[in-house]
Amino acid sequence: MKISFHPKNNLLLLFSLALAGAFITSCYKKAIFEDYRSLKHAEWHQDSLMVFDFNIPDPKKVYDLSFTVRNDGRYAYSNLWIFVSIAPPSGKELTDTLEITLAKPSGQWLGSGLGYLYEKKYPYKQTIFFPEIGKYIVSVRQGMRTQTGILKGIHDFGIVLEKSFQ
Repeated sequence: MKISFHPKNNLLLLFSLALAGAFITSCYKKAIFEDYRSLKHAEWHQDSLMVFDFNIPDPKKVYDLSFTVRNDGRYAYSNLWIFVSIAPPSGKELTDTLEITLAKPSGQWLGSGLGYLYEKKYPYKQTIFFPEIGKYIVSVRQGMRTQTGILKGIHDFGIVLEKSFQ
C-alpha cells in the first residue's frame, strides 16, 4: 500500500508543526541570568564562597530564582546544605539556610545523568520581587559537616534567574 500526500496537505502539516513548535517553545521560561561555578577536582571547601551578581532593571516584574547542582555518583551524601545570602543595591542583606535533596532514600540520584554526572535544577524562590533597580549579589557557601571541611563530589553549582509566569 502506497501512501501519497497532496502538496496542499503537506503545506498544512508543515504549518501545523511550525505553529505547535512555536507554542511549545513560548511556554518555556528563558533565563534572564544563568551562571555556573566549576569546582576544581569536584571539591568545595567550607570557607569557599561562590558569588553571583545580576542586574534588575524593573522592580515591578516577578522572577523565579533556582539553583543547579551537578554532582557525581561518588558524592557521599543524599543532600547538600547551603548558606545563601542575597544583597540588594542598598546592601540590606537577606540570609537563608537551605537543604537541597540530591538523592532519594533508596540512593537513586535525582535529576538527569550522563555517565556518572548528575544535574538537577532546584527552585529556591518562586514569584519573587526584587524591590530595587540595580545590581544584586547572591553568595552561596556549602554547609556540610565534613572532617576536613572539604566536600567532595560536587562538580558545579549554578544560579538561574527567570521571569515568572505568575
